[in-house]
Amino acid sequence: MATFRPNVIDHRWLFEKPIAHRGLHGPGIIENSLTAFEAAIQKGYNIEIDVRILADGEVVVFHDATLERIFGENIELHDLTYEQLSRYTLPFVNEKIPTFKQVLDYINGRTGLLIEIKTYFRTKIGETVLHHLENYNGNYAIQSFSPTLLSWYRKHNPVIPLGVLSNDSVNFALYWANKIRPDFISYQVSNLNDRRAILLRAKTPKLLAWVVSNPILEERARNYAENIIFEGYLPDLDARSHIHLTMTRLI
Repeated sequence: MATFRPNVIDHRWLFEKPIAHRGLHGPGIIENSLTAFEAAIQKGYNIEIDVRILADGEVVVFHDATLERIFGENIELHDLTYEQLSRYTLPFVNEKIPTFKQVLDYINGRTGLLIEIKTYFRTKIGETVLHHLENYNGNYAIQSFSPTLLSWYRKHNPVIPLGVLSNDSVNFALYWANKIRPDFISYQVSNLNDRRAILLRAKTPKLLAWVVSNPILEERARNYAENIIFEGYLPDLDARSHIHLTMTRLI
């Protein structure tokens, strides 16, 4: 396992600029591609990416568990080696699915990187991601739906900024916030309300709201969370949240 250098402590960057969900993608630019990341950098946004581990231990930047949605083939990603996966070309951008290392080298500290690790039980991907991050000098944070993975990071590398991901389960987020003591919780914006936000904010310093897809949702999100993870429009870089909560009944 990599010897971690405790040089990532300050994570205020997470709350200073909106975070482009899988890069700045849209017509002609596919998600989680170098082109999408460059577009986000050029607009001044932070970036959220997804990482998965392959059969040969390589970590790649790709959201789905299968190739069905992007390539029309019902093949499990974890059954492929990188040599096999590299036969596929991402539509529109004429790129291969990038490895995590390639993305780190490409971004090279030019903007903040929120890394969602797509796993539930295995810590092998956590170790591999950590190995690649060991000498990375840019800002980054890690989030996941996996308590096992987050607990492993908190135990072995407590200075890495960590976030618990949750969609509609306040109890899940609160339970693991007690166990892991995350630096933030990422919660699905469509399920946020005053009562839930009050409960969540009592257990963690900051909230992120995902996925915000229009200015109306952004206005809602900024009532509850310090920052947004967005797609489908271009939020104002200078927008700031104004947290104002009123107690309501929990739905």
